[in-house]
Amino acid sequence: MGAPTVARCGRRKRTMVGRSSITRPPARQSSLKLREFDLEWTNWIPECPVYCPSEQEFEHPLLYLQKIAPEASKYGICKIVSPISASSPASLVLMKERKNFKFETNVQPLRLSKWNEKDLVTFSMRGRKYTYREFEALANEAFFSRFYSSGGLPPSFVEKEFWHEMAHGEKETVEYGVNVEGSAFSCDPHDRLGTSKWNLQNFSRLLQSPLRLADRKIPGITDPMLYIGMLFSMFAWHVEDHYLYSINYHHSGANKTWYGMPGCAASQFEKTVLHHVYCNKVITELGEDGAFQFLVQKTTMFPPNVLLQHGVPVYKAVQKPGEFVITFPRAYHAGFSHGFNCGEAVNFAIGDWFPLGAAASTRYARLRMQPLIPYEELLCKETMLVLKSSRARSSKNKLEDTASYQPIVLSFLHLLQFYKTFLLQLNSSRKLLSSSNISGSQICSLCHRDCYVAYLQCKDCYSHPICLFHDIARLTCLCGRDYTIFKRNDILALEDAAKRFQQEKDCIDTFSSSNIFSYNRNGCLKDLKNNPLHEEKSISGTANFLGGTSKPKTRVADRIKHSIEKKKTTMKHRRNNRPPTVKRTRRPRVTYNLRIRKSKKIM
Repeated sequence: MGAPTVARCGRRKRTMVGRSSITRPPARQSSLKLREFDLEWTNWIPECPVYCPSEQEFEHPLLYLQKIAPEASKYGICKIVSPISASSPASLVLMKERKNFKFETNVQPLRLSKWNEKDLVTFSMRGRKYTYREFEALANEAFFSRFYSSGGLPPSFVEKEFWHEMAHGEKETVEYGVNVEGSAFSCDPHDRLGTSKWNLQNFSRLLQSPLRLADRKIPGITDPMLYIGMLFSMFAWHVEDHYLYSINYHHSGANKTWYGMPGCAASQFEKTVLHHVYCNKVITELGEDGAFQFLVQKTTMFPPNVLLQHGVPVYKAVQKPGEFVITFPRAYHAGFSHGFNCGEAVNFAIGDWFPLGAAASTRYARLRMQPLIPYEELLCKETMLVLKSSRARSSKNKLEDTASYQPIVLSFLHLLQFYKTFLLQLNSSRKLLSSSNISGSQICSLCHRDCYVAYLQCKDCYSHPICLFHDIARLTCLCGRDYTIFKRNDILALEDAAKRFQQEKDCIDTFSSSNIFSYNRNGCLKDLKNNPLHEEKSISGTANFLGGTSKPKTRVADRIKHSIEKKKTTMKHRRNNRPPTVKRTRRPRVTYNLRIRKSKKIM
């Protein structure tokens, strides 16, 4: 990200080229080789839920995802079977609609590294360029030479073969067309899937997705990328940039096996990788953040049984053509292909992502990582749109919409409270020059955090911006002059919006006490009725600070509560509010405690 303004970012998503952390299980174990009976752990991983929406439910993707999120997020990943199919196959789109289409592959080694300072293998090197048909021929030949078959093998068999090869492999490699810019959805107006809202070319910019407010296209985040694989080509363990949602569509070809874990187990996942995958001499002293720095490179691959050993919940999905796989915020995932196939993926967000986006921004700043999206700008713009739309609704409809915009409003109130507090401290501590002429996001020169509401900068020597999240004890630039506070032109409008939302806090609190779901601090959706958010306790401070009232208005609250209960009773009898169709939504009972399974060793 060379440009100083985040909104103009056009950087590609991070590629898989780099030093490998593709690893064998911990070296302290007596044997690093998988024996045949050791692969029994592949049968212990339960499947994620599979949803089968009707065509009517399928018409509104993000609304449907909001419906299933409270349940599906507990698994980290889920499958959605499309009720409609594409009339133009991916091969036809890439060969005829996109003329002269070629892509470059990465070469991946089929072996596990011991992951120490003496055994760093290159996870992927540059391959060669192929047309779609050339790579398909190569992939099919590789599949036939291994299995003497043209396909149709059981997924469980291919899974065992993959991990067996990874454990025993030495020199074998595969090629993978990864992060290929473009889409395989057809432009044909008669293609039902291509003209639907599930066309990934437009998915991140749907009306309910905050990413629609990004000013620039960001390949892989706001615009989809293609992934063209062959037998055993793999995507390593990783979490999406900025803890965003992701959606992956399987256009054609062989199956893919996915492994995923819920976002609330992300910290446990990172600790397990830190202590049981990486060598202590390789990892820095940053602890979980050190593990995160390696994981974010998308080069860390290890068998899920390492997670099973240490109680990290893991779920599996076998994705077939015509199916979508959704990954939820902060849910680590990995997987591999069963043969030649073509998939497509893009990121997206909905309102409940904002608390996780704030956590990601804090972590990025702590590690001085360049942000790929302007989080503060998206939050402020989305909140102002919520305010504008709420003014146009009746009070009854406002109550109905509170559940969807509550995470946005709470995140916005926290952000504005922070800026209000620190701007007051700056103004009271010293007389600083103030300027209100900024219009876009800037990047902090110290931590690379995006600054949208306000920042510090020397007006005389034009030093780089500094965000207000740093120690403000020293407010003198290197040139000896004081810094200037740069604030948005519409900062008063943002403060007024915060006050207005705080005045509606009684309504929000009432809804929080009903059966509404939102994300907790670890990344899982939690029931606010039984587990109040920690953030809500801080909001009462926000109320006092921004001029709101902290004493609830009992009569108004009782009236609202009565209205909600009455509406719930009525809605039970409405057919159009039925729950989404789902298969295998019960979480299988799986024992991860290895002490109980003494006769079944896990490597």
